[in-house]
Amino acid sequence: MVVTNAPAADEDGSKEGTARSFIAASEILVNPDIARVYTDILLNQPTTNSSIERRLDLAGSTTSMRVGKLKNLDIVEDVSSGKESQLRTDSLLLPVGEGETRILFDPLTIAAYGASGEVSEIELFLDRHGKAKLLMAVEQTRAYLSGEVTRRGAADRLNVDEIEGISITQALEPIVALFVKAGLMDDSFEHDVHDRKIRNTPYVLEQE
Repeated sequence: MVVTNAPAADEDGSKEGTARSFIAASEILVNPDIARVYTDILLNQPTTNSSIERRLDLAGSTTSMRVGKLKNLDIVEDVSSGKESQLRTDSLLLPVGEGETRILFDPLTIAAYGASGEVSEIELFLDRHGKAKLLMAVEQTRAYLSGEVTRRGAADRLNVDEIEGISITQALEPIVALFVKAGLMDDSFEHDVHDRKIRNTPYVLEQE
């Protein structure tokens, strides 16, 4: 069963969905390559192994291994009765904390982490500040695009050097915009993101 919108502990009297989401999220955040394949499937589902290979420029054996890992985590499933597997997934949503400290671990966070092996600015930020700060950088990039804060203001909120804050929001901006274009987010942006920037992400959106 694909995990989606994991129930809170008090919903349906079960903690299983939340626990499974937590385990899946923990596993995905160990390997950016797995995170990148998950993101590709989410953007282009239903899809096939061969299509993933082409979009991400991967060897067949590598694709099979990474897709197999996601299947084992119960967040990707085969929905095909045909010759080649048709793969699909759902948005992995995991709320953490309560009130003003509440954050949402979501597919956009996974996509940002998955891009770290392909985008030097994200990789450098991750190396310097870690995954938790990257999650916050995603949040501040959304805040910038919606006009809530300037890039310098985002750097202040992240408690990082101004140049670093500007660099990471610029690097994450096209990934956020791609998710909006794919219909995975409904953010309304004050700042437009040119399609050329979106095409420069390490992801390919084929179903437009």
